[in-house]
Amino acid sequence: MLEIHLFVNPLGLGCINREQSLLAIDHDITTKINYQFIPLLNMKTISETMSLYQESQRSLSRRNRTAQVLMQVAMDYEAALFQGRRRARLYLLQLQKALLNNSCRYNDDLAQQTAVKAKLDVDVFLEDRHSSLAKRSFKRHQQLASGLGVFSPSTAVVVDTDNPRYSLLVDNFDMRTLIDAYRNHQLDNQVSPASLAQQLSSFTCVRNKKN
Repeated sequence: MLEIHLFVNPLGLGCINREQSLLAIDHDITTKINYQFIPLLNMKTISETMSLYQESQRSLSRRNRTAQVLMQVAMDYEAALFQGRRRARLYLLQLQKALLNNSCRYNDDLAQQTAVKAKLDVDVFLEDRHSSLAKRSFKRHQQLASGLGVFSPSTAVVVDTDNPRYSLLVDNFDMRTLIDAYRNHQLDNQVSPASLAQQLSSFTCVRNKKN
């Protein structure tokens, strides 16, 4: 089985295509795939988002506002994760489509509407999106990214659980790169699967306690 962790800018235009490619990858690889999207928040994703929405990079107030929106979108996703990976992925994709394809403005109403579309328990979601538990989960994900040396969105960490010696870190993730690496047995030990599993275990424990 392949474990795939795709680090994304939750408001980034290019990430939608990569996420959709990841969702379709099981048509080309026969092994079972378990995957998760991880929102990435740092100076690079903030600047990238400001450029996408044509915001002035010199405006400190707009930079702070962009950071706040990215933070809350990431918190929304963490809250959705408490109700399962599948629904959380659907939530993130639906929200990105609304913001990027339909030019909607992010606010609490849009977050709630998207939760309904993703079939979340809305009352629980609204409580969790501002909770200390979601903040801790978000912080751990950012620590995971930093620990693995991931600073750019659209980076994927791939672990082959059938051969635990191997893993792959893919910058600018695309489906073809992963398919070719898997078929040609080119997964290498750039990332320690044991280290990744150890760091991820704390996230699982947090979610299990919540559920």
